[in-house]
Amino acid sequence: MKANEAPEFYPIQFKDKIDEYLWKEHHILGGCCSSIESVKYAVAREVVEKLTDAFIKKVCDWLRTHSEADYFELIKSYNYCGAGNLNKKRMIEDFEEYMRD
Repeated sequence: MKANEAPEFYPIQFKDKIDEYLWKEHHILGGCCSSIESVKYAVAREVVEKLTDAFIKKVCDWLRTHSEADYFELIKSYNYCGAGNLNKKRMIEDFEEYMRD
């Protein structure tokens, strides 16, 4: 491999989904010895974490403030309905947990 050339395959297992995203979309490796690559990874990871948190918060806020009719049809098949009622709180908690994993 020549200088400044990214390898085709990630050399180790991904630490998490963010690690996988940074590699697959931007070819940014975690744990590099190069201080420049290390800083690039740290900054990119922090940006992705902040954007992910902002996205999750925005979606949860929308789900809390909109009426059930706004999204009932989208989620009725996902087992959040019982006796015709939507368990909005449980759905939001499950969404947050899923997105943070």
